[in-house]
Amino acid sequence: MYEKELFDETLDINSTNSYEISIQINLNGFSFSLLDTLRNKFVMLREYRLSGRDNELARQVEDIVYKDDFLGRQYHAYRLVYVFERNTLVPSGLFDPAVKDNYFTLNHNLEEGYVVANNRIDSPDSYILFDIRQDLQELLIKTFPDASQSHHIKPLLFSAFRTASGQSGRYIQVNIEDTFFNLIIIENDKLEFFNTFRYRNASDILYYLMFTFEKLNILSKETVFMSGEIEQGDELYTNLSAYAGNIKFIKPGGNYTLSYVFDPLSLHRYGNLFNIVSCV
Repeated sequence: MYEKELFDETLDINSTNSYEISIQINLNGFSFSLLDTLRNKFVMLREYRLSGRDNELARQVEDIVYKDDFLGRQYHAYRLVYVFERNTLVPSGLFDPAVKDNYFTLNHNLEEGYVVANNRIDSPDSYILFDIRQDLQELLIKTFPDASQSHHIKPLLFSAFRTASGQSGRYIQVNIEDTFFNLIIIENDKLEFFNTFRYRNASDILYYLMFTFEKLNILSKETVFMSGEIEQGDELYTNLSAYAGNIKFIKPGGNYTLSYVFDPLSLHRYGNLFNIVSCV
């Protein structure tokens, strides 16, 4: 049974061929949203909780796909977003798909049962390499053969560069996931810093952030944009506020609108799911 569902009154299960579906998967959750292309408006969001165990991921996703009344329908377009920790960026000028596994293993171990996938991005001009369980990838290719497959870094960087283009000085964004976070720093439309850090608690996050900020001479007065699994008033927000005087939450944005039914949501948690529709 799904954990959360929001839908606009215009939602029509019999008209899904005019909708685009975006599906996001991580170890702890499966969610999808529907974009009504006639109105260019998101009209539905549904979320499921998963066990957090990678060896059960494909089976749990298969069970959801089999039972969910919307996932078996035909759509105008399909998009898959994977929110997994291990990733690396390779400049386009250096990238050779024949040796992508070698690039990936310079920074990460490629575990048994995993394969390396890649996404091309424009800003910065590079490829994102990431690993995914082979059984999950095969299931999703079989189930959604026409779907694009993207690591969450693709919409995350797309959104960051779009927002940074309207900012003066450095643009700093911290994206929090369940067991890791991404730190993005952009200056003058160039990626100054990007990394992914694993953490166990809020103190770990603060340590990595303060260490990086110190090395890059980032002052406490600079604005820090937050996205992902953080809420105003929780431990991380409170402690970070003591250092960074100006914290802002990122909201999804692009050439689309959101139904009013999403107004109660903490929209900064869903940026990648919504913004993937804007990524080429």
